[in-house]
Amino acid sequence: MKIIKPTRRLIFGLFNILILTFAISCQKQTSGRFQEEVINLAGVNTIYDDYNSTSSVINTAFLFHFSSNRNSTGNDFDIVGSNMSIYWNINKGTINVESFSTNFAVNFLDTMFDSINTPYNELGPNSLWYNKNSISSNDTMIDLMMYANDSKGNFDIKFVYGEFIGSPNYALTNAVSVNDIGFLNTSANELYPTFYGKEFQNNESFGHVNTEEIEKIIYCSDMEGDFDMYEVNISPTSSLIQTLLADIETNPIKLAINSDFEDKCPFVNSSLLVFASNRDGGFGGFDLYYSYFKNDSWSEPINFGDKINSEFDEYRPITVKVKGFSNNLMVFSSNRPGGMGGFDLYYAGIEQLIE
Repeated sequence: MKIIKPTRRLIFGLFNILILTFAISCQKQTSGRFQEEVINLAGVNTIYDDYNSTSSVINTAFLFHFSSNRNSTGNDFDIVGSNMSIYWNINKGTINVESFSTNFAVNFLDTMFDSINTPYNELGPNSLWYNKNSISSNDTMIDLMMYANDSKGNFDIKFVYGEFIGSPNYALTNAVSVNDIGFLNTSANELYPTFYGKEFQNNESFGHVNTEEIEKIIYCSDMEGDFDMYEVNISPTSSLIQTLLADIETNPIKLAINSDFEDKCPFVNSSLLVFASNRDGGFGGFDLYYSYFKNDSWSEPINFGDKINSEFDEYRPITVKVKGFSNNLMVFSSNRPGGMGGFDLYYAGIEQLIE
């Protein structure tokens, strides 16, 4: 894997710019249905590489964040974002990005970014926003972000989290710290962690993710040469943080749907797994594929087709189930022509339903 050498950093230099309110797209879409045409998220992209967006941040009062090398003007990658939310107006048929006047998101999440970003590369954020004590409670909230960092010469999966008292105070109750997930990391590269559970759904509902339903962590690694997707079993628990901190003795299991090529960037939402691969039969470069978990196994992967894929590279897809829409949303990155430059973030409606 090519490791990008760090240069000067401008951490948070972009954030004040992104706080502005703007519309992503003026294109109309049918009420209650995401259009299937691939649309550039022009409001958040730059001339640099912008990819690896996270989930659980769309249509909520939460921070939309992703990986970008904009702060280093094209060199090392950071996790960047601002206190803005992408939301979908079914009645008007518009897609907007808006900032929030509340201060808790800025103060709380700035602290997390200060802890995460280093002179090395930070890639593939995956966030959970959940109630500490119960899904119906609103007393103590936890923001958990998993990502990968290559400060040791290879990518290791890390996480950062913070607790704070819920409405109306939104006060940070603990110091934010960065932790390694030791049972996932080897001397090879490990990236793109995501959660799976038969009952677990990582959707856009604000503060209603139930971590007790998580059964597995799925990620990718090149521990055997090419990148493959692996899973490790974890015991469902009300204390996900303690599970991630534990010294679990577990052997990673390679998913049967891997190919002899590069299979990477997995993201699971309920029974739907989406990932990127340069396996034979695609449209060129890396394509996006999907698979369903049925009868205790992942189904044979299916290419999303030429409505989504191009002759260029498509990377790190995430899916979102949005209330009021008959299809689902997929956000991904691509270096196809017509973007702002380098890799850009795109979205499209997909028929592959999150059950």
